[in-house]
Amino acid sequence: MASYSNITPGTSRHHRHQETVYKVGIYGWRKRCLYLLILVLTSVIIVNVALTVWILRVMNFTMSGIGKLQFTKTGIKIGGEAEFLKTLYASEIKSKADKNLVLQSATNVTINARNGLENTTKGRLIIGPKHLVSYNERFVIYDTKDKMLFYADENEVIIGAKKVTFTGSEGTAFEGPVQTPLVTSVPGQDLRLESLTSNVVIESPQSVSLSSPIGQVSLSCFNDINLHSRQGKISLDAASIAMKNLPESAPGSSNNADVFELCACQNGRLFLAPPTSGCRATADFCD
Repeated sequence: MASYSNITPGTSRHHRHQETVYKVGIYGWRKRCLYLLILVLTSVIIVNVALTVWILRVMNFTMSGIGKLQFTKTGIKIGGEAEFLKTLYASEIKSKADKNLVLQSATNVTINARNGLENTTKGRLIIGPKHLVSYNERFVIYDTKDKMLFYADENEVIIGAKKVTFTGSEGTAFEGPVQTPLVTSVPGQDLRLESLTSNVVIESPQSVSLSSPIGQVSLSCFNDINLHSRQGKISLDAASIAMKNLPESAPGSSNNADVFELCACQNGRLFLAPPTSGCRATADFCD
């Protein structure tokens, strides 16, 4: 509060007129509103500080990370399950030494290998609920000893396992040629090589062997069975060889119906002849 004196010149200094008082400051309801505003702001600041401290406490913020997410010199370490809403870019993803690495998705899991310089996708692996698709120039599977078990590209498919077993109940269908040193069946089951609408061709640069240690070997077809050897011979090794339903040159002319001579025409056709008459047949018999 300040007071000012107003003295008119020419009058006595001791004569004082009525003083005018000017109040400086905030009083009344304005002062109460100011105090109330300061109190509200102080309360909001205290609440914000408390919430910030609580969030830091709950989320476990530290200098090395947040919660189970830790930042290390080699990368990011997650101590539990992590959910990524968008694409994850990483050079390596691995689990602990005694834990499994599980990748889950509501639709499918897609893994892309990209070329950073060209910004193109070089390889892709899609794991869906009903399919597994791989896009790449080559697909190779190795075992723990770094031995190749399977190889596939646009030119060839190689299976490096010692034994390949097909367990399908309807068999295995091959649309193209199959090259293998050995074809066997599961013990106790038959091995069948068949073609329902075309031919079955078995070729080898050296030899072809058909054997069955316990059971029997049966060849059957609708038309002809051709056994052809370019330079070698065809061997039939068995304790008993039977050729059934061969035609007879003179039916009913043999004295002993159980004994015949085995004859061959010039074109290779086999026929039976009575043992006493020799291999004689009419000209049209060997046509």
